[in-house]
Amino acid sequence: MEIPDGLHTDIALSNKCSLKRIVCRLTKSIYGLKQLPRTWYGKINKFFIDHGFQRSEHDHNVYIHSIFKLVLLLYVDDLVIASPSAEDVSWVQDLLHEEFEMTDLGPLTSFLGMEIRRSRPGRTLHLSQSKYIATILERHGMSTCALVSTPADPHIRLQKSLPEDQADSMNQQRYQSAVGSLMYAMIGTRPDIAYAVSAISQYSTNPGAAHWTAVRRIFRYLAGTQTLGLRYGAGDCPGYTDADWGTGEDRKSIGGYAFLINGAAVAGMSKKQASVALSSTEAEYMALTQGVKESLWLGELLHDIGALQHQQAIRQIQCDNQGAIALTKNPEYHARTKHIDIQFHFIRQHVESETIKLVYCSTYEMTADIFTKPLPRPLFHKHVLGLGLGDFHEEPETLMNGKSQKLNAFRG
Repeated sequence: MEIPDGLHTDIALSNKCSLKRIVCRLTKSIYGLKQLPRTWYGKINKFFIDHGFQRSEHDHNVYIHSIFKLVLLLYVDDLVIASPSAEDVSWVQDLLHEEFEMTDLGPLTSFLGMEIRRSRPGRTLHLSQSKYIATILERHGMSTCALVSTPADPHIRLQKSLPEDQADSMNQQRYQSAVGSLMYAMIGTRPDIAYAVSAISQYSTNPGAAHWTAVRRIFRYLAGTQTLGLRYGAGDCPGYTDADWGTGEDRKSIGGYAFLINGAAVAGMSKKQASVALSSTEAEYMALTQGVKESLWLGELLHDIGALQHQQAIRQIQCDNQGAIALTKNPEYHARTKHIDIQFHFIRQHVESETIKLVYCSTYEMTADIFTKPLPRPLFHKHVLGLGLGDFHEEPETLMNGKSQKLNAFRG
């Protein structure tokens, strides 16, 4: 560490050496160091382990108590506590107050920019980012823009700008800032814009006029749907995988998946595939691989937190391509599949051992279709509802009264 101002001369004279050789050796981590987050995590991880918590091996920010029904979610110095017992929550609060300087923020109403409302009579939990969306609309000058009903125009395919039309650094920075703002909303509570954000993010190094139009269209869509959010309640836990074959500018397919728990999405992805698929079956098969990996991870995480009733349901995946399903069941389905990378064939083992169940569904019912291509308005809105998105208008109930189920937030 550099010598603080005012001590250079005295230290140099007392040690009879050059100032360039004088440094401080820290005996304790302090704010501002790159190593601080790791040091802090090591300290609080040891604290939880010493008090009977077990860290989930599938998400190192999740801790489960081995005796009490307690689940802790850690994000740097923010902590969410979930338990069916108010006494157990109070016990954890007392432990934390004894060891750390922490503030009890009460029942969970916001976390990482997400607004959280719970209706006990309706048995629903609603997540929204309406305030965050309003902030980014104002930041990028789109607060009073004209509204549109879909985030991507199904009649337009984006292409790279010509080399001679290289954007200046300021234009690149503004574009990347806009894409990053949209990406955080997509990751949090707005999976409906996943395809559109994935498409515009591919042109961050040299954005042109068409790319800016696509970015503004997403903002225009969000401006008209600020109150849209994920609503969890009664519902199934289906998984969906889909692919749009060879529609990219480089003829690579777009793959996507969606997984729902209690009627709303908990995981979704829209991503260009790494290699060119030679058929729609191959594209769907590669998309199915990504979906199976996500399903296995979600199942193990649900097992860790004790949600066993959802663990089996999340491992049933729906696909709208009969050829891809057949390929998972028959290793010798067709000679033209020999070139497919071996990493994609691990699905067969899980299908054979019945850890994963594949079910055919029609293309019209394929909710993951929203992640693979721009859709016309009626079909887009159908799949928005399929993801469990609904308006965030209801007033929040008084959360977790008395000794009933309780969610508390802590901030260090």
